[in-house]
Amino acid sequence: MPQPSPATAEEPRRTIAVIDGNSLMHRAFHAIRQPMSAPDGRSTNALFGFFNMFIKLVESFRPDGVICAFDKGKPQVRMDMLPQYKAQRPPMDPSLHEQFPMVKDLLRALDVPVVECEGWEGDDILGTLARRGEEAGYEMYLFTGDRDMYQLATDHVRIVSTKKGVSDVAIMDPESVDDLYHGITPALVPDFYGLKGDTSDNIPGVPGIGPKKAAALIVKYGSLDEVIAHADEVKGKMGENLRAHVDDALLSRKVATIRRDAPIDVDLASAKFPTFDPAEVTRAFSELGFTGMTARLVRLSDKGAGPAAPAPAPAEFDVPPVLEGEEALEALGAAVKGGGWVSATRVAPGSRKGQQSLFDEAPAAELWLFDGNSLLHLVDAAGGDAADPGAGVVAGAVARLVGEGRLASGDVKAVLHLAYPADSSKPALFGEKDVDPARIFDVGVADYLLESDRTDFSPAAVLATRLPETHLPEPTDELPAEALDAVAARLLVPVLDDLLEKDGSAKLFREMEMPLLPVLMEMERTGLYVDPERLRQQSAELGAEVDAMVAHIHEEAGEDFNVDSPQQLSHVLFDVWGLPTAGLKKTRKGFYSTNAKTLGDLAATDPRVQEVLDYRERAKIKSTYLDALPALIAGDHRIHTTLNQTVAATGRLSSSDPNLQNIPTRSQLGHRVRTAFTVPEGSVFLACDYSQIELRLLAHLSGDEHLIEAFCEGEDFHRSTAARVFKVPFDEVTPQMRSRAKAVNFGIVYGQQAYGLASSLKIPRAEAQEMIDRYFEAYPGVRAFLDAQIAFAHEHRYVQTMYGRKRHCKDIASRNYQLRSFAERTAMNHPMQGTAADIIKIAMTRVPGMLRERGLRSKLVLQIHDELDFEVPASEVEVCSALVKEAMEGVVELRVPLIAEVSFGDNWAEAK
Repeated sequence: MPQPSPATAEEPRRTIAVIDGNSLMHRAFHAIRQPMSAPDGRSTNALFGFFNMFIKLVESFRPDGVICAFDKGKPQVRMDMLPQYKAQRPPMDPSLHEQFPMVKDLLRALDVPVVECEGWEGDDILGTLARRGEEAGYEMYLFTGDRDMYQLATDHVRIVSTKKGVSDVAIMDPESVDDLYHGITPALVPDFYGLKGDTSDNIPGVPGIGPKKAAALIVKYGSLDEVIAHADEVKGKMGENLRAHVDDALLSRKVATIRRDAPIDVDLASAKFPTFDPAEVTRAFSELGFTGMTARLVRLSDKGAGPAAPAPAPAEFDVPPVLEGEEALEALGAAVKGGGWVSATRVAPGSRKGQQSLFDEAPAAELWLFDGNSLLHLVDAAGGDAADPGAGVVAGAVARLVGEGRLASGDVKAVLHLAYPADSSKPALFGEKDVDPARIFDVGVADYLLESDRTDFSPAAVLATRLPETHLPEPTDELPAEALDAVAARLLVPVLDDLLEKDGSAKLFREMEMPLLPVLMEMERTGLYVDPERLRQQSAELGAEVDAMVAHIHEEAGEDFNVDSPQQLSHVLFDVWGLPTAGLKKTRKGFYSTNAKTLGDLAATDPRVQEVLDYRERAKIKSTYLDALPALIAGDHRIHTTLNQTVAATGRLSSSDPNLQNIPTRSQLGHRVRTAFTVPEGSVFLACDYSQIELRLLAHLSGDEHLIEAFCEGEDFHRSTAARVFKVPFDEVTPQMRSRAKAVNFGIVYGQQAYGLASSLKIPRAEAQEMIDRYFEAYPGVRAFLDAQIAFAHEHRYVQTMYGRKRHCKDIASRNYQLRSFAERTAMNHPMQGTAADIIKIAMTRVPGMLRERGLRSKLVLQIHDELDFEVPASEVEVCSALVKEAMEGVVELRVPLIAEVSFGDNWAEAK
């Protein structure tokens, strides 16, 4: 192949770095033992070390070109000489093995040639490239951790040798090789290995001759051939071994000689660096979670050959022009017709100057959009027709995107509510059925599916994680955060779309989460009908109870004090009442803690402390719900919660503003609050919830025949478990046995250990452990399934639901017991809890359409855990009950019955 002519004395020689990929990957893997994983669970520690080394290579040596060589297949060339070559090596660690295809993909993203040759080792590829490069007039740098490569050192070929880990290197030229081996020049390195052998490669050498003796013999006689010629002069056992193993020595030298004639097709002239596409590198490395490294790599594209210079600051994103008014609407129309994504961010009511809250009179509607070319700013001035927000340009723009365009956002639902208000007394410009899930892209939900344990899914946070080299400017009055969020959201759509595909989460995004989003939008608009008079009455009644309890607590203490003050309460508990403090820890301020656990333990033996706990519960219910809810009632006499898709890491929905999921379900106080959530006259409140869905999923997923049988028999499941665990007939199970079996059943689903079970049942830990052991003896398939989940998490760093929803377990191999234990509990629980979340989401996407198809006026108003709640006209109760039950039970066919139970009443409390 054509090569450049050798450089003249006046011309600087181009430099090419050749990386021994196998050597550096192994060294990186063993140097970085802390488990690291990509968002999809694949191990990345070797990649992290490898590319840190790569960056150091480029920054330190400024090569004009970079090539990376890898072994391919069995080392047949040397196995033909020495069949036992490397035969003693154990199989490669699976977590390292899975990183080799990844490192090659990342190198290709960096436009670095990857060279492999079937049957040949990377060493021989390095040797061949070194010879060709030197002959063509290049300066060659060979990056490796193998000392046998020192034989390739010349005046123009240097070995950059990793000494410790992946950061400490030595540059070996002929002189330094000679110094290291005390007279062994590069040309004599194969002779040296011929005598001493190499245990790591199973090269025999001569028994009894180590490095020092081998070097001394070669220096004395000049070469291996001369050592053999003078073997009779070598005295003692060493001489005997040398004379007996002449053939081994010659063969070992041959095997240790780096070949320089590998049949590879590489054009050194085209090996230039950097020539990569920064966007492609960002995509490839960001999907592995290498945020800081990605920025360092991208900055290499600005560094050519020559003297080292300080790294330039990342370039600021070139903010597009801002269009307003008619210009903005014209640009939006063009973008919609063009078919591309238009991103949008709503400016929250009250965030503009002069506005105070959501309930200010006629708050302005304001929207920032980005079409890829321009920022579009639309505003409906405050003081317009407050009764008809749909009349404004903002709502019109949103409606046009819904009807004709493709809408992306960090919070699509919030944008949709500009034209579909979360208050049914206000007009809407479209309906739930008009929102096409294929034409909406919620950036927060997409990133949540990739890594649900993170807490911030705003466009700015996602941009920092997925496109770290893109730096948007700081917000200003002219270019507020919402405008920058719109830019970030559109930049992220292709990146997240690609990551979802690679992660295997694209189907979940497109077929479950995006179809669910308009359903949630409709539920938020419908809201829950509330009786404000009942709230007021309950607040007054509970207020009187709270006042009486405070007075009695003061009487018991013999002094007035603030019961809500942890410090003052601690003084009363431990100084005035003299309660025991053994085992309790003091706060930083020096008083004993009065947290819920402390009070719960003390209340078991002291009714005064129980009264404090009862006071706390009543005071919280009063302030959080009874006093706060009336202010949240909208113009349609309803309360409109926000349903969130990205808060709970499990995949479940959450509720906020107000949080209706936190109303206590089993307490009398919670029941009282729920009576205030009523329905209009002529309607009923209907609830349908899955019965023991997580336990049924455990039976299905584990395949345990006894657990499956217990559900299929249709009898009391907890009683059946008690009969098996306590080994008594079904009819002889006592209420206490059933109660304990129920605790174990649910505890197992959540990965509860003996300590947790002992605490919940208030029994000795040994007794709790015995119960768990009996449970697994009764249901051996469950134990096998849970163990398999933990093993899967160790191998893949994630677990998943029946529908592919991943939960990453990054701490599964942590040395910290608490972190590791939590990760193991997550691994055991997610297949059930996450699948339950998936199943009810599927039901939610089906039911509203089924109600519409039947022409029913019943509406889905709330989802809490495994329960769907409906507002149903009395005339539709029978048909709606049957339809909802059928839909929920028909989501999936399990090995056990999937049961949904329907109940209804005049209010939420009565329905349950």
